[in-house]
Amino acid sequence: MKKNEKCKKANWLYVLSIVYVIVSYIFISISGYINQLDLSENLVPIKNALAVFFLFLPIILCVINYIVMFTIGKKVSQNILLNCAVLVKYGLIPLYILGTVLILVLLLFSFTPVPFMIFVGPYMALVLSVIGWLILIGSAPFSIAYIMKSYKEGIHGKALSIITGILQFFLVFDVISIMILTLKEKRWKKLTFTILALLFTLFLACIIGFVTLIFAIF
Repeated sequence: MKKNEKCKKANWLYVLSIVYVIVSYIFISISGYINQLDLSENLVPIKNALAVFFLFLPIILCVINYIVMFTIGKKVSQNILLNCAVLVKYGLIPLYILGTVLILVLLLFSFTPVPFMIFVGPYMALVLSVIGWLILIGSAPFSIAYIMKSYKEGIHGKALSIITGILQFFLVFDVISIMILTLKEKRWKKLTFTILALLFTLFLACIIGFVTLIFAIF
């Protein structure tokens, strides 16, 4: 009976982590799509309410994540918590890369001769940065619950647990810290090394592209 209860709790954690990742990618698109719907006047309030709901859905899920992970999360195994943390953190990597690219493009636009872009570019870059950080905050409970469980079970030391726990609130460092913990536990090694290789290749391609662009201009 207890095993079945634990399995159900684990399944809910996996579902919650997957839903959070998916919502982080599509919430703005869904909200925008709903706003563009041409409905009759009596349905406009419902349309607006749904648009606002989806726009703030990551924040709603953020609160749910903290509640669930610090209640149900305490009752599941450390391995399951690690799986959820890896799923969320690794699943959000492409979103953060896309967000970084968009922020850089917006900042570059602020140097164009078009007057309004001088103000719009930095403003939109700031908005995207805030959205990215809010999404990061919502993903932190999965990692923090895993770190706390690992510390209690003596898998990770106090200093490492505190440092990696704090890093869950800082972009890039949150993913790096989870990678370090997974490698320390000798789990998800192939996936972690594959992601590191892809990120290194992407970084190298960006450097080569930037250098080539500089030589082409000058």
